[in-house]
Amino acid sequence: MSDDSKVRQRKGVEEISPKAGTTGSSSKNPQTPWQSRLRKRPPTCWEQFGKYFWWLLYLGILIIIIGIVVVLRMDSPIKPRFLQLPTPRPLTGALEPNNVLQKAKRLFEGEIIGPESLVLLEGKIYTGTYDGKIVRLENDNKLTVIAKLGEEPCGTPENEHTCGRPLGLQVSEHGTLYVIDAYLGVYEVNVTGEFTQLVPASRTYMGHSIRFGNDVTRLPGGDFFFTDSDFKWERREFPYIMIETSPNGRLMWFNPKTRFSNVALFDLYFPNGIQISPDQQFMLICESSAYRILKYYIQGDKAGNKEIFVDNLPGLPDNIRPSKSGGYWVGIHFAALRNGPYPIADFLGMRPMLRKQLMKLFSPHFLLQYLPKHGMIIELSKDGEIIRSFHDPTGEVIDSVSEVLDTGDALYLGSYKAPYLAKLNYKDIPAKVVGQ
Repeated sequence: MSDDSKVRQRKGVEEISPKAGTTGSSSKNPQTPWQSRLRKRPPTCWEQFGKYFWWLLYLGILIIIIGIVVVLRMDSPIKPRFLQLPTPRPLTGALEPNNVLQKAKRLFEGEIIGPESLVLLEGKIYTGTYDGKIVRLENDNKLTVIAKLGEEPCGTPENEHTCGRPLGLQVSEHGTLYVIDAYLGVYEVNVTGEFTQLVPASRTYMGHSIRFGNDVTRLPGGDFFFTDSDFKWERREFPYIMIETSPNGRLMWFNPKTRFSNVALFDLYFPNGIQISPDQQFMLICESSAYRILKYYIQGDKAGNKEIFVDNLPGLPDNIRPSKSGGYWVGIHFAALRNGPYPIADFLGMRPMLRKQLMKLFSPHFLLQYLPKHGMIIELSKDGEIIRSFHDPTGEVIDSVSEVLDTGDALYLGSYKAPYLAKLNYKDIPAKVVGQ
């Protein structure tokens, strides 16, 4: 061993001779310690994210495009129409919000569900309920079931069409009740419980049976009139009628002597409550999804003609009934649809394609439950002017009203869904809002 090799061994240095055919320059650039540590450090989260960001972005865009294509190719349950409503009325003057409806008392809470239409006969109130019954209410504390038009089971949307759903009621000149069931047809019901079917819902008109019977009335000793709210959708599907805003509704008539029946008016927007005028010259028809009330002449020189009685209402008008002042009370639903800085109904009415796509993704029942609650009733003069309105702006006591029964000393408030009947005494109405 040479002396140089011994010196190198003593110093602890191992020399590696370059291989043949290579230069010795490669051994002159060994890695420094800090470079070695840098290369061994694992990448940070941000470095990893940056590495895959563009791939994730491209993947996300691709998923969105595929989702849009899938939704566009899906069938929509509705065929909406363009509907342009007038600029909503400001809630001022006769429509100024108040808290009068919060003074109403709840009666029969938990004993009945959905007392929609109300009539007074010999001091007792009669109404139909969600579970298919017609009941008598006495002294604000006694409930008696007098009739049931459908069959058990009852209480769910799945069996509503066989259980039956009594809606519009009127008192006959014989002291009986005229009742229209949304699924079963038109009946005459005795207060003792016997009933007779006058018009079956299966009866067809221009190829369409009665799909959604809603309200009924009769000229004294003459023809019956009743509304079929939509020949496409049933009562349990009513939110689709609201969203679709198609004129699928009809006003029907029936002659009990000849047994003949036909359509009086076509192309109505969710026709709902009807009421004959005191002089029996015309009938008022609530067109719910058009937010207006029509006047339809049934006698005299204008018989068969129609015109607008009042339009641009602040919510969906349901039933219309006489007020003690000689005008009419109108129950209002979903007042929040046309109030506030962004009127939802007006916005969606002019965008049928948007409504069509929304119904592919969401159930209207699901969407309606998130609307702000605002209970409201309005009183109209005999000429259609809004006289006054009573509100529950929070919906804590009354969040919707189907019909108002004016007994002279109190207003009874019906509802298609509430588990109670509400009563507002006239003495509880503050004097400053009586005439607004």
